Amino acid sequence: VVLDSGGGSTCVAPVHDGYVLQKAVVRSPFSGERLTDYLLGVLEAKSVNVRPSWMLNKTVAKDGSLLKVTEATGIEKTTSSYKRFTQKMIVGDVKETVCRVSESTFDESANTQIPYTQYELPDGKTIDVGTERFKTCELMFNPSLLEAEKCSIFGVSSSSELQALHDCISESVGKCDSDIKKDLYSSVIVTGGNTLFPGFKERVERDLAEAVSLLKVKIISPMATTERRFSVWIGGSILASLGSFQQMWISRKQYNEEGVQIVHTQCP
Repeated sequence: VVLDSGGGSTCVAPVHDGYVLQKAVVRSPFSGERLTDYLLGVLEAKSVNVRPSWMLNKTVAKDGSLLKVTEATGIEKTTSSYKRFTQKMIVGDVKETVCRVSESTFDESANTQIPYTQYELPDGKTIDVGTERFKTCELMFNPSLLEAEKCSIFGVSSSSELQALHDCISESVGKCDSDIKKDLYSSVIVTGGNTLFPGFKERVERDLAEAVSLLKVKIISPMATTERRFSVWIGGSILASLGSFQQMWISRKQYNEEGVQIVHTQCP
């Protein structure tokens, strides 16, 4: 089973004898970009002002220390969408730097005294990131923690519509023939940039093992960070180099007629 969680989405796909079992593919809206949106909303609710570098004029001393920061001028025509995009890039780095997966189910109310981790913003201000550095990742394992007003970030109206990642794996394997379930659970590959949080692999293995206690669960992940993050692109480059790939091309006319869904029907 391949659990691929990246910037845009999460997909669980069982593979048997080299073929993807399409009927058992399960998709989830959890993704790196949506977790970034969630964390940005949490920081803004705490009155954190995320100001990108292009909005600032900085005066730097000879030793490299920051002496003075003022608002840049002449940026009035900059669109709000660009400002939001650059804010997300900063918060994305905050997420990748300080967020991690809890070893066990994370209870925010019981961890209010958790030590803060500091992060320096482009304007030189330092913010303290507390329980949200665990809660952001915890959403993937316990969606019930998602606040009602933030459900729209993940494209749902209620947190009950979301499945934990280990439940997605269980659902996917459950749709396969019973004689291969044991083999699928014993070889679960996690890949994608959204799986690089410290503790991610161990938490998936723990939760999945609890869900299917009668079967052995083994989680496998590429050791190299770059390979794990860009495995989709690496696989795509290998696929594109095959001679048979020529028959899988989608013309512009086909795409315009059928839309994005043709990618899933013509290239299963």
